[in-house]
Amino acid sequence: MIHPIVLLALLGAVIAAPSKVEDDKTKKDELQLVQVVIRHGDRAATNGFATEDSAKVLFRGLGELSDDGIDHAHKQGHHFKLRYVDKGFIDHRFIPSQVRFRASSVSRVLMSAGSFSNALFRKTKEDNSVVPPIYTKEYSEDSLLAPPLDCEDDWEDVMDAMNITSPQGMANSSLAVMEQTMWPESCKDVPAEKVDAIIAELPNVLIKMPEAYNKCAKEPAKKFMYDYIELLGGSGDHFNKNRLMRTVGMLTTELLQNMNKVACGSDTECVKTKCRGDQACMQATEKFRVYYSHDVNVLALSHVFKAIDNFHKITPAFSSALVFELWKYADGGYYVKIFLKDGQYSKFVDTGLSKDDSKLEAVNKFASEFATTEPMKCTRTPVEN
Repeated sequence: MIHPIVLLALLGAVIAAPSKVEDDKTKKDELQLVQVVIRHGDRAATNGFATEDSAKVLFRGLGELSDDGIDHAHKQGHHFKLRYVDKGFIDHRFIPSQVRFRASSVSRVLMSAGSFSNALFRKTKEDNSVVPPIYTKEYSEDSLLAPPLDCEDDWEDVMDAMNITSPQGMANSSLAVMEQTMWPESCKDVPAEKVDAIIAELPNVLIKMPEAYNKCAKEPAKKFMYDYIELLGGSGDHFNKNRLMRTVGMLTTELLQNMNKVACGSDTECVKTKCRGDQACMQATEKFRVYYSHDVNVLALSHVFKAIDNFHKITPAFSSALVFELWKYADGGYYVKIFLKDGQYSKFVDTGLSKDDSKLEAVNKFASEFATTEPMKCTRTPVEN
């Protein structure tokens, strides 16, 4: 005969067992790291205005951020706040060890980064915005976020295709040839040299462009510009591995190293291996990192990480963002989700990595083909674009 106390213990074990199983089932994957590579906000064109009155609205000058650009960068920041701050992934008070901002030194990029960042966190008790520090380098020294468009190397494919005899000034020369030979028929009533201006000014309700300009800018001009931006960065249909690596090779390395350091955890030897002895790399990685840059970088990086088709051959919108989320499986191991948020009014769209490709090991394998640990040498010093 079983003693009553023993019987009660056995019954308790039977009752308790399902609870353990239930706990195992409720374990969830956990977000570990978020990295954002984002284009600056709305700006004036770098080489002219669409109308005679445009300069009054875009009063900061050619290439400079507009008021819309400031507002839209802030709105984009608000959407990231809803996704990552309000849900508790990063502290709403701003903790420096959690967040890092890096930006190209061009003023429109730095201004965009400041506007985006001051939307993220709660205000002080006196209603002042908390703005994280934004780190930058001189453009000519920034191999991470400043595309070296004046480099004369690795343009042979473009020179052959466009019958250009000298590699000097290829960024401008190739655009001039494209304007002469590839300008869309539907834009025949628009001067081709205004392509940047009409795209930049289309969203601005204070600027009244001719209807032909509006019609061209809504799609044909954006497809034209997409083709050109691909060419500059060596991505997509204009794939050139060296130009691509020169544009985003260092950034690809940093994104991968950050993910691998998190996956290594406290394993020092693992971190050393993933960082290849780089002391700066071996330091702790903030869990929310934002890299403010240019359309050429965003599009080139989307090629590296198999996301380029998500642009549907339309040039990246102002404030367009690629978002890299590193997740840890509930039962161990890591995987990557990549989202495109193409402008402040867009949703976070999963770029569609397959289950196998999204595993961290697979991402390392296909992206590291384009990663560089040192800036690729160039015969000329890059300038602002």
